[in-house]
Amino acid sequence: MPRALTSILCALSLALALALPPVAAAVELVMGNVNPAKHGTTLAAQQFADKLKELTGGKVTIVHHHSGVLGGEREVAQQIQLGTVDFGPITTAPLSTLVPEMSVFQLPYIFRDYAHAYAALDGSDVIRKYYEPILDRKGFKLVGFIAAGYRGIYGHYPINSLADVKGRKIRVQEDKILVATFKALGMISTPIAFPEVATSLQTKVIDFAEGGINTFYHNKFYDVVKNVADVRHTHQAIALIMSKASWNKQDAATQKAIMDAWEHARQFNRKFILDEDKGIQEQVRAKGVRITKPDATPFRAATKSVYDEFFATPAGKDARKIVDHILSIK
Repeated sequence: MPRALTSILCALSLALALALPPVAAAVELVMGNVNPAKHGTTLAAQQFADKLKELTGGKVTIVHHHSGVLGGEREVAQQIQLGTVDFGPITTAPLSTLVPEMSVFQLPYIFRDYAHAYAALDGSDVIRKYYEPILDRKGFKLVGFIAAGYRGIYGHYPINSLADVKGRKIRVQEDKILVATFKALGMISTPIAFPEVATSLQTKVIDFAEGGINTFYHNKFYDVVKNVADVRHTHQAIALIMSKASWNKQDAATQKAIMDAWEHARQFNRKFILDEDKGIQEQVRAKGVRITKPDATPFRAATKSVYDEFFATPAGKDARKIVDHILSIK
């Protein structure tokens, strides 16, 4: 082929290549999650990951490290802040060590039941509008709130009344409100990261732990202790957060896909938790666990002072508007 013609063809090929839109490179994002594979939070997070991959035609994938592979929740949250991890479903209690306003969700009996929790999280954008800028300032992008079920107390002894908890050591999440709540009940509050709970119960460093009955079941704590008290001191919210730095790297189409994927996961989560609640206690009983249902009235009365403690803090003073909003929902 003549040299001149070769030059012309090369020039045409280069021009054509420059004229074509650039092919977007595949993006692989990382999610850290403390919960085991079959936990409802893990399933919702995986629904989110799968939907994002689908919506982006496989161009954006999430590698989902569950079961605490990347560490406890506070550790994962710190990695998200730094941008070394992209996503994480983080329980609002450990997240409150970085964002104190998140303690709202740990206030005792702030949610009456699932209907109330769903109305607060989904009925308006009041909560999202409040927390979005707060999280943004801390290096987080709020994707949404996962409902994780009600919380009770499980441990070495049955609880039939408030008198049964006096002086007992209880593991609580790393949150000042939870420490204050169980102190108000006459217990010795011991903040312990989740990966250490089973060992702490086995060695009897603690008598009890507070947590979701679904978490109790999926983590096989029934192999360690055989008593659960259904006190429902709160219905746990988990923030699905993203690194602000990672969010800012995504183009507009990917950002939209992330929020659309969340909407899919949210709908899955809300139905899943209600369906799970119908049978989870029977599954727990089938493992030889005794479930007691002490009257919640004395527990409520004993913990009323925790609200005032929270409101006396700078974060609580600011977040009081959100507490009032949640409590006003009928």
